[in-house]
Amino acid sequence: MKRTFILFIIVSLSAVFGFSQKKNLIEDKLLIVLDIQEYYTNSKLIEGSSKKLIDSINYVISKTNPNNVIYIKSIHKLLNLSFSNPFIYVTNDTIAMCLDKRMNLVNDHILTKEKPNTFTVKALNDFIKQTKTKDIIIIGLLAEECLYSSLIAGKELGYTMYIIPEAIIGKSKNSKDKVIKKLIKKGIKVIDINTLNAE
Repeated sequence: MKRTFILFIIVSLSAVFGFSQKKNLIEDKLLIVLDIQEYYTNSKLIEGSSKKLIDSINYVISKTNPNNVIYIKSIHKLLNLSFSNPFIYVTNDTIAMCLDKRMNLVNDHILTKEKPNTFTVKALNDFIKQTKTKDIIIIGLLAEECLYSSLIAGKELGYTMYIIPEAIIGKSKNSKDKVIKKLIKKGIKVIDINTLNAE
């Protein structure tokens, strides 16, 4: 009887004070998954690095609140020539804009961008204001281009910006490492993917 009562007290206190459920580092942060499109992952990256990147991204997504994941894809424009009027016109290359099928989609928060800086997307800014987000993680590609410009823009807008290096790819490992060092100097915070195991 005494043991049962003591066990009941311990379980109750754990529930009240949250001892039984430890939060991981990222579940309450906004996660932006950048440019994981088949156009890049199938043709621009070697197979091994592509699979490793997707596995890391899926792991990070699994540790994030599904409502806090936003997928951003780049719009690809095609210049079309015709023998009839209009002779020259532009369309979107919808095939190049397809997200990689290996990536886990946990919601329908899929937005498109035309510029490297993802904060130029009005729908993203509206979502951030609506959810009162302050902490934002960006993963994906490429470290030297869209990822870099988006992280710097987010920092300038007053957000606390994070990266998870294992879920980012660059033009080369050396180039990616240089960009990460530069981002750290500019105040971007780094989260090690191995610290996400806490549940």
